[in-house]
Amino acid sequence: MKRFFITQSGVLRFRIRIAITFLMVGLLVAGGVAASLYLNSRAQLINQIQKRALLAAKQAALQQNGDLHSILVNPNDQDGVVYNTIKNRNAAILATDPDINAIYTMRRDENGNIYFVVEVVREDLVDIRGPARLGEFDTSPGPVLASEIGTIQEAVVEQDFYKDSRAGDSLSAYSPFYRSDGTLEGIVGVDISSDAISTTQAKIRQIALLAFLVVSVVMIALGLILGEATMRPLEAMTRNAEKIITGDFSQKAQSAVGDEIGELANSFNKMSEQLQSLISGLEARVDERTRELTLRSQELESIIVQEERRASQLQAIAQVSAIINTVQKMDELLPRVTRVVSDQFDYYHVGIFLLSDDGRSAVLGAANSEGGQKMLARNHRLRVGGAGIVGYTTATGLARVALDVGDDAYFFDNPDLPNTRSEMAVPLRLGKKIIGALDVQSEKAGAFSQADAELLSVLADQISVAIENARRFEETQKSLSEAQDVYRQYLKTQWREFASTENRIGYKYRLTKTETLTTPQETPEILAAQQSGNVQITRDETARMAVPIKLRGEVIGMLGLQSQNDREWTEDEMDIIRAVAERVAIAAENARLVTETQRKAAKEETIGQISAKISASVNMRNILQTTAEELGRALPGSEVVIQLRAQDNQTQ
Repeated sequence: MKRFFITQSGVLRFRIRIAITFLMVGLLVAGGVAASLYLNSRAQLINQIQKRALLAAKQAALQQNGDLHSILVNPNDQDGVVYNTIKNRNAAILATDPDINAIYTMRRDENGNIYFVVEVVREDLVDIRGPARLGEFDTSPGPVLASEIGTIQEAVVEQDFYKDSRAGDSLSAYSPFYRSDGTLEGIVGVDISSDAISTTQAKIRQIALLAFLVVSVVMIALGLILGEATMRPLEAMTRNAEKIITGDFSQKAQSAVGDEIGELANSFNKMSEQLQSLISGLEARVDERTRELTLRSQELESIIVQEERRASQLQAIAQVSAIINTVQKMDELLPRVTRVVSDQFDYYHVGIFLLSDDGRSAVLGAANSEGGQKMLARNHRLRVGGAGIVGYTTATGLARVALDVGDDAYFFDNPDLPNTRSEMAVPLRLGKKIIGALDVQSEKAGAFSQADAELLSVLADQISVAIENARRFEETQKSLSEAQDVYRQYLKTQWREFASTENRIGYKYRLTKTETLTTPQETPEILAAQQSGNVQITRDETARMAVPIKLRGEVIGMLGLQSQNDREWTEDEMDIIRAVAERVAIAAENARLVTETQRKAAKEETIGQISAKISASVNMRNILQTTAEELGRALPGSEVVIQLRAQDNQTQ
């Protein structure tokens, strides 16, 4: 009995050891499988969320207007129109993805502190955390934001979820945005809550826990049942278990049917099948979730492509506007506009039509294409309201698009532009007045969208203003030129009269003596300077210089200099001489005006005195006598005769 008891105890201990061994193997297998599934699945989910966050941040950055954003500088701006405009735009982006908790813009001050400018949060989080106010510091920025805020040049994302004092557990992405002049304005941040993966992670943990429990129970049962089996099948199953740990669930335990090892093998195989089924189901769910995330990522990428194209077009419009606003002459403005629009928007042909003076024809004023140059050479024009898209647009003032010129009834087939497949014309207008049309043509069918029509309409308005400015500039230049010609002629006449009344022609200074000139100096350099209006220098035995004294471009005198030897005048000396000549012209004109004013004042005074004496006379004889006497005094040496003529032509 004692020996049997010991034997039974040994068997029991062996079975217990086998059970413990199977339990540990089961725990190892279950733990390894659960950990592997959990970590891999979580890594895939985080990777997908990182991509979503990056795409959302890029899209939000493209939507920011850096010039408007730069206006927000103090907390009082939070109640303004600019703040609400940016806030509403970001709220629209936030609404496109329910997993995004918040979108915000940030800057860094001179002390390195990161502060919020505009933030919008999901509606169900407003009461919990509320949006940050303008100027509020971010006290717990993410690791990437804290370390790279000063060097971010493209979109970046946090490596994992982090604890934020305001937003809780979230994963954030950031993207810079700029002003129109290329200056960095700030950073756009997008927060995606950990709730985006919490449900999937919970399911993964449940499956892993279930697998862990199943394996543990099965392994304990197998250990008790197979206590008396041989070690060889156990070793084989151990090897199979090790392979299962590595992910190979195709392994099957082989044993004789009916014994304990066989039952253990069957149970082991069932466990493997159940684990394989559970893992397959989990992988299917992960794949489905991955497909959903991929589809959403593709949609976001499509939106970003569209927004990037629109941003590129807006940037092109800004560049076109900057270029055309620097040109003021019409003959330079129109050709440059057609070239710039063609280059920026990649159009086959760009033409600008302007209405004729009678408003009946649209005349081609400029074109960029080879065919357009041929049309310009023959003074190409279209009848307003006639055949063709340009005729329709100039008559109605409405934009017209032909996505396929073969199907459009308004399209006019032009042999000079044989490659045209689609065409659009937008009116050029000033207020309600149509002044022409902007005609763009493409070699692609369906090349124009509604967005293109809106953008080109904006561009057409700017071109219209530039054309009007150029016209006014030319008219102003013409008027200014005419006024200058009249004024120069006036100056020439006045100075000719003034010179005729002056006894002195000029003055000469030699060494320490000043002499009055009684005859004009007509040296070769003076005559050449009078003729050309430029400084003339002659060198032979001496060096002589003639500097015109010019007033408003009109030569009113000459300044001559002569040295005692053949010297070279320095640049500083030349500057001094020119400055003196300019000041002499101004002083002489002022003196002439003073003299003329004094002469007019004296004349008016004489007239006033004569009028006063005449008014003091009480009869006709005294009036006529006083008039004759006063005119005689005012005009010495003159004979004054006053007579009245009666109606019968008899002198009284």
